Amino acid sequence: MKKLLTTILLLGILGLGFFYKDDIIKYAINEYTYRYANVTQTANAYHKTLDIAFVKETNDFFPKERQDLLNIFYSSLNNGVDKFTYYCTDPYKDCMKESEALAKDNTLLSNLNNFVHPYNSYKELTFRFSSFGKVEVTIEKQYTKEEIAELNTKVDALYQALITPAMTPTEQIRVIHDYIINHSTYDQEKADYIVGGTLTNKGTYSSETAYGVLLQGQGICSGFSDAMELFLTKMNIPSYKVASATHIWNLVYIDNKWYHLDLTWDNPIVNGSGKLLLHDFFLIDTATIQKIDTGHHQYDTNIYIEAK
Repeated sequence: MKKLLTTILLLGILGLGFFYKDDIIKYAINEYTYRYANVTQTANAYHKTLDIAFVKETNDFFPKERQDLLNIFYSSLNNGVDKFTYYCTDPYKDCMKESEALAKDNTLLSNLNNFVHPYNSYKELTFRFSSFGKVEVTIEKQYTKEEIAELNTKVDALYQALITPAMTPTEQIRVIHDYIINHSTYDQEKADYIVGGTLTNKGTYSSETAYGVLLQGQGICSGFSDAMELFLTKMNIPSYKVASATHIWNLVYIDNKWYHLDLTWDNPIVNGSGKLLLHDFFLIDTATIQKIDTGHHQYDTNIYIEAK
């Protein structure tokens, strides 16, 4: 009788173990594997130290809420890593669900891109989800090592030629603003292509990046804002990029205030051929940019909080 009870008890334990095997495995992984996972990142040379409201830097890769997910993605992009891993564990029960939703939210992820150095921005993110809460993200960078090397040479040369120690930050920004506009053209064909058009000879231009603007003389708004961002970073002027549904430009912090800087709209094409150098969007405040109704400067102030 005793052996029978023991056998029944063992079978019951085995049955419960089989029925709850996933929960048991998950508990074991969370408590004895993930807890001791060594998640560390070393920032590269293009890491930005920027105090912004929407996201914060973190070295905690065990998120407890959705904001932690955003902080992890921002920190990893800002550090310039090629791959990062984080772990969804209890009590954040919606972590995997919200991670999968974030993976599909290209708009939000691209907004995070705007807070980091252009060289650390991503072109594509690839996600790998484990059934037990491990999330791996691989980053394909927007700029290649070869492009970065060429751009750094160009930026250094222009900085030496155009900037003097006697200039104020505003004067430095204006000199670079004017140089970029005077030495590049808005690539209307590439802009049209992005919204469904076709490309011919201009398909070889990298107009969407600083490479197209500074080394090929062709740009669209993302290229102009990236090119300006390279110089703002070199000048040690706090800045990031602001995006609407159809446009992107720079936000710059000088004299204890944030200002908008839009090279694209200061670089208009006239009658389809010639172009002007304007300063209508040169370091203007939020009230001014909202008053100038272009139809392209409506942005999410819940993300770009400094631009309220």
